[in-house]
Amino acid sequence: MYRHLFLIVLAVVFLSGQRNAERFAWDANDPLEWSDFKALPDRRARYSATANSGLSHRYTIDSKGFLVKKASIITANFYPNLSWYKPKLIDENTLAHEQTHFDISELHARLLRKAIDEYRFTKNSKSEIQKIYNTIEAKRREMQTQFDNETDHSQNEAAEKKWEVFVKNSLYKLRNYS
Repeated sequence: MYRHLFLIVLAVVFLSGQRNAERFAWDANDPLEWSDFKALPDRRARYSATANSGLSHRYTIDSKGFLVKKASIITANFYPNLSWYKPKLIDENTLAHEQTHFDISELHARLLRKAIDEYRFTKNSKSEIQKIYNTIEAKRREMQTQFDNETDHSQNEAAEKKWEVFVKNSLYKLRNYS
């Protein structure tokens, strides 16, 4: 009996430490590792890596058409099967750059949580939440592009450090929405 219990406990411990193959959520205590990048590199790309991340939002609308705010689940996700790197082209700055991309997604997850918290929904909550989500998602994509442009895909170390500090400080300011 104890042997079966040990095997069950061992399986739970082992499986709880595994990241979902399709996606996993942002976690301040669990930064990205190169082993998280599972896709084949894009040989045509001029940069050395790409971290694919984004937002997901599950929500509930009550029978009167109002959003149930407490039931909203907003997550910044990383997608390993869409993320890749070129081993011969990476350096110590590359992974930090890709982590900042994931952090930018978490920043926008917090901005979405804040926007939902502050919005006074009507019986048209479904269209209202979609509009809020689309606005935040457009800003997230814009920031991701701006980050790559200003850092030249991690090649500009001064700009990279500036962005890391900006994103870290922004996450801290929105810590109540984590």
